[in-house]
Amino acid sequence: MQEEEKHIIAKEETETGTENADTGKKKKGKSLIEVMREIDEKEARQEAEAEERRQAIRAEKEKQEKEAYARKIREDRIELMRLKQGLIEESETIREEQEEKPKLSPWKRIFNFFYHNKWWLVITVFIVGIFTYLIVDMVARVRPDMIVMVLTDDADIQDHAYELEAYLEQFTDDENHDGKVKVDIYPIPVNDDIGVNDYYTGDSTKLMSQFHLGDSVLILTDAKANEFIVAEETLQDLSEIYSDNSNVRENGYYLRHTDFAVKIGISGNVDRDLAFSLRTPIKTYDSLEKMQENYDIAQKVLERIMADLDNTEEPEDIPKTMEEELS
Repeated sequence: MQEEEKHIIAKEETETGTENADTGKKKKGKSLIEVMREIDEKEARQEAEAEERRQAIRAEKEKQEKEAYARKIREDRIELMRLKQGLIEESETIREEQEEKPKLSPWKRIFNFFYHNKWWLVITVFIVGIFTYLIVDMVARVRPDMIVMVLTDDADIQDHAYELEAYLEQFTDDENHDGKVKVDIYPIPVNDDIGVNDYYTGDSTKLMSQFHLGDSVLILTDAKANEFIVAEETLQDLSEIYSDNSNVRENGYYLRHTDFAVKIGISGNVDRDLAFSLRTPIKTYDSLEKMQENYDIAQKVLERIMADLDNTEEPEDIPKTMEEELS
């Protein structure tokens, strides 16, 4: 019996050895590519298992955080209700959180200020610029002591406006006490077309505007201008005031027989109906008192002009009336 068992065991050992030898032969028969593939598959399985474990851990962490956040919300809501109901005066869990402002460098703060307020800064600079210009212009500009309207289309007079201005400044005082004497000339040519081309020139509008103001009282006119402004109604009758002056007729001091042309640099004589006149003081858009003040200044200047021009040697045939002058 024992011999049979030994025989059986020996047979099994022989068969096992044969199988192991066959397996070893098979293993020795695998190629390098197959071995590498098995290694890659093993590593892929291990990586997939590791990623699965990481995802499970991550999901569990997120779940715990959501549960903690929901629990915190519930606790804060309960705490807030207790605060509103007056059950507690102060909460240790609900605190006002103040956002901490980032610290910026000085240059960064300046840049942010200009960036966020650029349009307001542009508007402010524009408005300040306008007011600065107006103030500087008001302070620096020389205000005229007298304004004289030149209502003639005489080309020589229009071309010698600067010389006329300088001539009149000789007889003008510093009325506004700014330390300077300044006379402004307003040339408005008056001719037959003054109202026709007013859309382009605006001469008629400018003339009417000046007559609605009391700034310009001394004016230089001719026959056409006197007709347009209705001289007998708007100008002072100088013949009543200066009846002994041979160059004064009705409402004008006529320059034909004076050296006025020489005084302002005109070659030859001026038109025979060119004259200095004074507007009658009336209440305009300005007060009557203001126009009367300007009238007094203009009359004083006119008398000085007359004194200067009357020194001219007078011819014997000076007409005494306008009809004689224009005939």
